[in-house]
Amino acid sequence: MNSKLRSTASTPLAAGDVAPGRLFARDAREGVAPGLVSVSNPTAPEPLAAPAVPETRRSKSTLLHVAPGSAATQLTLPITTPDDAWVMLIPKGSDAKVAEEALRDVAMFDARGLRADVRASRDGSAQLGADADRLKAEGISKPISMLRLNREMGQGLYKLQVGPKAAKVGLAVEIREPSSSIELAITPSAMQLSPEAEGYVAVELGSDVALERVKVEATLYTPRYERDRTVPVVKVGKEYRAMVSRVMTDRDETGTWMVEVHATGVANGQTFDRLEQTAFGYVVPTARIASVGRERLVRDGSGRVEALEVDVVVESQGLDRYEVTGTLVATDGKGMERAVAEAQVTDQLRAGSHVLTLRFDAGHAGLAKLGGSYALRGLQLYSLGTNTLYHRLNRGLDVRFPAVRVEELVAPKLTPALETMMREDAFKVRE
Repeated sequence: MNSKLRSTASTPLAAGDVAPGRLFARDAREGVAPGLVSVSNPTAPEPLAAPAVPETRRSKSTLLHVAPGSAATQLTLPITTPDDAWVMLIPKGSDAKVAEEALRDVAMFDARGLRADVRASRDGSAQLGADADRLKAEGISKPISMLRLNREMGQGLYKLQVGPKAAKVGLAVEIREPSSSIELAITPSAMQLSPEAEGYVAVELGSDVALERVKVEATLYTPRYERDRTVPVVKVGKEYRAMVSRVMTDRDETGTWMVEVHATGVANGQTFDRLEQTAFGYVVPTARIASVGRERLVRDGSGRVEALEVDVVVESQGLDRYEVTGTLVATDGKGMERAVAEAQVTDQLRAGSHVLTLRFDAGHAGLAKLGGSYALRGLQLYSLGTNTLYHRLNRGLDVRFPAVRVEELVAPKLTPALETMMREDAFKVRE
């Protein structure tokens, strides 16, 4: 008996889901050849992996730059916790000899005005146990001065004098304070954003002391890692939000964009500086999964089940070759869901509403000897023309097929790959 279609419009999103907002009428230029292709593949009955969710990036460091071609300058380095802190000087460019000369043209002084770079460089080398040859052997080809600070050097504003040779070459200065309690944490609101759908990066500053005069700034970088535009930051309760969606439109390119968050302020009378970056996907969707259902068991002439099918309705506003994929899961004796088969169907679709049917080979489903009521998980809609994910529903709208015994399933059609997996006992349910 066929079930009814379930609409995705009112379905709450679960962890790791991706849902497009408004659709855009735009044809893909590549990868849109006609022809329906439907494929089913067996899988080893492993538990489903946890869905991917936005990652929280944490930082107790910052990064300062002296652009190549600059004049001699002096940088201020805010050191709140010198215990085990590091200052790393990284010359720009690829000429090792020029970079070594540049490093000799740099001097660091602690908050009391005492020269600190000579001892810090010696302590850094001792801590790493690595000389230049070893660093080169480990793939660190650019000259890097590793300056290790300590408690005796004291907290406060250090001075880094960058001479004319070093300034001409350019310099990146990274400050790491692993023992500090002041931590910047940033988390994208979603792994993927689209035009006209709210998206932001949540910013939190943790500390065991009160923070004052806090300033948070955010900058957007293109998929080519080019500094692009400023992102407005608002405060919501105790957290800050870099409102990415306010500065992006459907004219922006599809790909992986980067947000850099810079936070400064004062803690216990000491200036602090923190910097971190995070990434998110950006797409301009032309299609979505509108509904899913009519799940059914397809039987052959003898009454045995040869396939499990479910219809996926795709709403499109542009010509493209779309791919729908899904995973069939069974429940083991301990109540754990295990993948038993995967299916995909692709076709060239124009603007309109279209039905694509996911067809799971019953023989593949039966290899793990797990019967019962199979369920659909990991439902995705992918654009082959733009090479991007448009829609992902990890729970698959909780589609569940009519219960069936393993004995009712047809035997799989053997292929060399399948025979190899069977010889390797790949379909055994392991704890």
